[in-house]
Amino acid sequence: MLKNIQGQYLQQKLSPQAIQAQLLLAIPTLALEQEIKKQLEDNPMLEDSADVDTGSNDEAELSSEKEDEYGIDEWNKYSEPREFARTENEDRTEYLINKQAKLKETPLEQLYRLGLDNEQIIIGEEILGSLDDDGYLRESLEGISEDIKKKYDINVSINEIENVLKIIQKLDPIGIASRNLQECLTVQLEELEIDSGDKQLAIKMINVCFDEFSHKHFEKLSKLLNVPLEKVSGLFEIIHRLNPVPGKQNIAADYVYPDFIVRKTDGKLQIELNEDSNPRVRISKRYLDLLKAKDTEKETREFLKNKLDSAKWFLNAIQSRKNTMLKVMNAIVKRQKEFFESSGENLKPMFEKDIADEINMDVSTVSRVVRGKYVQTDFGIYELKYFFSSAMHTGSGEDVSNKMVKEKIREMIDSEDKSKPLSDEVIAEMMNKSGFPLARRTVAKYRESMKIPKATMRRKIAL
Repeated sequence: MLKNIQGQYLQQKLSPQAIQAQLLLAIPTLALEQEIKKQLEDNPMLEDSADVDTGSNDEAELSSEKEDEYGIDEWNKYSEPREFARTENEDRTEYLINKQAKLKETPLEQLYRLGLDNEQIIIGEEILGSLDDDGYLRESLEGISEDIKKKYDINVSINEIENVLKIIQKLDPIGIASRNLQECLTVQLEELEIDSGDKQLAIKMINVCFDEFSHKHFEKLSKLLNVPLEKVSGLFEIIHRLNPVPGKQNIAADYVYPDFIVRKTDGKLQIELNEDSNPRVRISKRYLDLLKAKDTEKETREFLKNKLDSAKWFLNAIQSRKNTMLKVMNAIVKRQKEFFESSGENLKPMFEKDIADEINMDVSTVSRVVRGKYVQTDFGIYELKYFFSSAMHTGSGEDVSNKMVKEKIREMIDSEDKSKPLSDEVIAEMMNKSGFPLARRTVAKYRESMKIPKATMRRKIAL
């Protein structure tokens, strides 16, 4: 017998402000521009100072009278434009690869807006950070659980991860983070608005008769599903409209837009944020005056006060984002100084925890800053995650980044005789002679991670 039971329980959830702070920290520069524009549209208390005539009376010095009646503290400083300093007449056109920001939110941005609790967000971030380039999740849920334990000292069950995974798979693009093709197509089919009977038949075709489906054995499918060939043909048309690789949507429109710029000037490394295209946001004096006016209606005053609090918080969040990102980037450059001074050589092993400890911040904060962000240097553009790698001990006792080891393997393969390509075993022997103690399996693992085929597939006929 069912019963209704009342009870009290505690549940940790992130406030809307904390969610927005996480979103601003995690998104790249182009997405930040869109978020700022969205805030400008939604909040009348914010304005783009570039749209305001700086010589008008509206820009006169603001009154310093008390605002206790409205609870407005330090509003004057928020009326100043918030913009990042840049050198006068500086030419940045080489960095503005794509001026058009994406209109769609990324799965990570969508995740932050779902109102999940902190633990669920951490799980979601870990899942999205584990996806392959094609959008599939090939990391085991047990492995994700272990990674969360190592990074955040949080114990999460496989069921908890599975629940968050199901939420992510329904985000845009639908089917992202699927573990195989059947799951990817099934998730999309479940969301399709089609005849329920056809939907169930298509799902059965994918999950029960996948071998027959993949080999296009139409007659067998007709018998297994107990439907005529015409229906089988219609089901194929439905399935063929689905996207088997949701992670590769609109790849042609994806451009790398650097979030940081590192230059060497007068022998010193200079670090700055590439915030050139973002609107210069500030509090609108016109609406502040309306809020202060004694003849303003109570409801209007209350509305404006709430919007002002929201605007002030948003400006603080942008400033906090800037400070945090610069702290992280400065710490990276400090630890990888030799890399930046040697035009991309001598990369040292480094973990996100090393940066977190150095700047006295949580590892999750560092993880949000480096994910999906890029830095422009005088010798190329690099994803921030590139600078994090595990250590490998050389024969001389020196610790080097495993990325350097991979590059050495790539160089060997590039210079090999294509009529007699090097096997993994031979490469391992050559690496050992060079002072890099590697097993054949490790060479194979590194080669596969660089998407280099095995020796037999690299062989070419010598003419």
